[in-house]
Amino acid sequence: MSDILIKAVESKKELEQFIKLPWAIYRNDPSWVPPLVAEQKKMLDTGHNPFFQHARAAYFLAFRDGECRGRISAHIDDNSNKFHHEKCCFFGFFESAEDPNVAKALFAAAEKWAREKGMDTVRGPFNFTTNDTAGLLIDAFDRPPVIEMTYNPPYYPVLVEACGYAKTMDLLAYFLDVQNIDRDRIKMLARRCEQKGITFRSINKKVFGQEVKIFKEVYNQAWSQNWGFVPLTEAEIDHYAKSFKDIVEPDYVIFAFDGDKPVGSLWALPDYNHSIKRLNGKMGPLEIMKFLWHNRNITHTRVMTAGVIKDYQKRGIEAGLVSRVIENAVKKGTKTGELSWVLENNLMMNRLGEAVGARVYKTYRVYEKKLNQ
Repeated sequence: MSDILIKAVESKKELEQFIKLPWAIYRNDPSWVPPLVAEQKKMLDTGHNPFFQHARAAYFLAFRDGECRGRISAHIDDNSNKFHHEKCCFFGFFESAEDPNVAKALFAAAEKWAREKGMDTVRGPFNFTTNDTAGLLIDAFDRPPVIEMTYNPPYYPVLVEACGYAKTMDLLAYFLDVQNIDRDRIKMLARRCEQKGITFRSINKKVFGQEVKIFKEVYNQAWSQNWGFVPLTEAEIDHYAKSFKDIVEPDYVIFAFDGDKPVGSLWALPDYNHSIKRLNGKMGPLEIMKFLWHNRNITHTRVMTAGVIKDYQKRGIEAGLVSRVIENAVKKGTKTGELSWVLENNLMMNRLGEAVGARVYKTYRVYEKKLNQ
């Protein structure tokens, strides 16, 4: 590793290199979807992303013979460590040439930073938390990622494992073909919910701010027992809401109520990656026109989150939520869908996926390494 230079990102030019590196890594990969550069800058900006109100991060670049060959972030989420009673540093935004020495140098830099901050564990990839994109793809490399899901070359798991990292959790993606879904069975399950007094409705974008508060109320209860969960702050909820408001399809966001009490929610999105892929990371006036044009042909939908608060779980409400979004998506021309991601140990959601005729077709792995202090 003597000919590899690791540089901490300190300037705008270096941050630009950090963001633009994937274009070199994936230049010949037809499955890759270029991220929107402007959105990446906002995400990594400590003054813009509310994540940094309770977190710290360092970004590193790896150079060999003067050429940028890899990158990684190391970040500490104080809210996560407090919630889980641990001293964990996360890694993310990992990209590398197919060179084990580059990967080892990057992880060595991230681990050194973690030790200096008093951490005893490194886990990832998370960009930046489980509320963002997460996991390393370990199979199905010939399938492009759907909106807000990660993608990487087949050699990445080998590089990460060679640096001493081992699996800690798998995140599963389910594929649904509308023609193979037992829609009558799902409707039956949904009717059972209604007979128990549970009602469902779509989000009302005219009062979007109020609706987001309902989502937050459900989210921080429904997911609190899940592995890797981190409660969202008010600022983060507002930030995500602002990011998604313009692209949310009202009939793809469903709430469940017991009387006036919100007890469940489901958020889905059309697979906008179908259109984003054609923009090459840009979003100017011409790209916006392209985006809107190609959106007309989207026939794939991603169910991003679906949850029910603890006291109402195992009553079929999850099936009711899924039933509503499937019916609405079919009316809009959806032919296929993805339910992702689902923790491998979330038996209820895995059973629901199987019950609606879905099958696991992608696996994303989260790795962990204990640091020798």
